[in-house]
Order: sequence, then C-alpha cells, then structure tokens
Amino acid sequence: MGRSQFLGAATLAVAVLVSGGCSRESDAPAKPAATRLDVEPSSTFRGDVLAEFELVDQLGRKVTRADFAGAPLVLDFIFTTCTGPCPRVSANMAQVQQKTAGSRVRLATFSVDPETDTPEVLAAYAKEHGADAERWRFLTGAEEQIDGVLRSLWLARSKNEEAALGMRVTHSTRLIVLDGRGVIRGMYDGESEAGVEAAVARARWLEGNPDA
Repeated sequence: MGRSQFLGAATLAVAVLVSGGCSRESDAPAKPAATRLDVEPSSTFRGDVLAEFELVDQLGRKVTRADFAGAPLVLDFIFTTCTGPCPRVSANMAQVQQKTAGSRVRLATFSVDPETDTPEVLAAYAKEHGADAERWRFLTGAEEQIDGVLRSLWLARSKNEEAALGMRVTHSTRLIVLDGRGVIRGMYDGESEAGVEAAVARARWLEGNPDA
C-alpha cells in the first residue's frame, strides 16, 4: 500500500471511530454494487426478506411481520429524543402517509432506542406527526428484536451513552420499501423530497404489481 493510500485508509478509520449521534447512514457493510437498492419504480429488483419480529406499537398492540403481509410497506428508523435528522425523516414519513392516502400502502417506524421509547412515548410522537394508527405504526420492544430487523436490512445501530441525549444513537435514515411478501424492493434518502417521491412511487408501483 502506498503512502497516500495508507493515509486515506487511516483517515477513514478515524472518521468512523469518532463519528457519533444520529447518523445519516449506518456503519454496517454496504450491499454489493450488483444489488444496489436505489431502484426505479418499475424495476423488478428483489432484495432480502425482512426478519420476523414481535414488537408492540404506539397503542400497545402486539405487532409481527405478518401484520404487514399482503401490501407494500414503507419503513424507517428513528428515536424520539433525536436532535439530528430524525425529525426531518419523520416529517417525510408523514408526507409518505399523505401521498399514499386511499391506497393499501402501510408505514412502520421502528425505534432504535426502545428503552426510552415506550408505547406511551411513541403515542405522543405519533400524534405530533399526524399518524393514522391503522396505517402508520410506531414499533418498540426488545432490543434484540430491533437489531434483528436492522440486520435483515443490512443496517445496524450503535449507542453512545456518553453523548448528549439527542445524539446517542447512530443509525440509518433511509426510507425502505418492501413488497407484500416482506421482500426489500428499494431504499431511498429519508431526508430529501426526492427520496419521499421515489419511495411513494415505488410503493404505489408495487401495489399495482403485487406479483412483480
């Protein structure tokens, strides 16, 4: 390895080690280039399957993967005390809810800080964002369940108890679209209008092409 390559690698390693807070991307290994998940609405790409889970929503109802079967799902990850990009991602999920009104598309928000985000806390957060509890469910529960969901999407989270309250969890801010079988069909920028439009278009396309 040449000197410039070594310095570049060292700089990257330091950047990863000192990064913290509510991140725009996880530190999990990326999918191979041949299976990029930013896809056009009409693409027939299929990725991995969402892991089985058993969590509770903002109303205290038990929720499993089976509860989302048969219809497209748009999901994201946040924590309610976040002072980073989470508020923007949640506002964009509210846009997804609005833009898919009258459709069979469902939404799910998973807390990456389930110890803090109880159903009661999530209920207040959901109300703040105008969530329809029948279409948009905020999920919390055992940490191993959340981590299993993240791993199935090639994502991860990390927690730094030394950081300020609103910056303690590092996680992805993608909007992830799955088909009615729980198969990943696209990942999009959860902080941008373009990401919202792409996720909505993808979910709408999957609703009209359930066997694609």
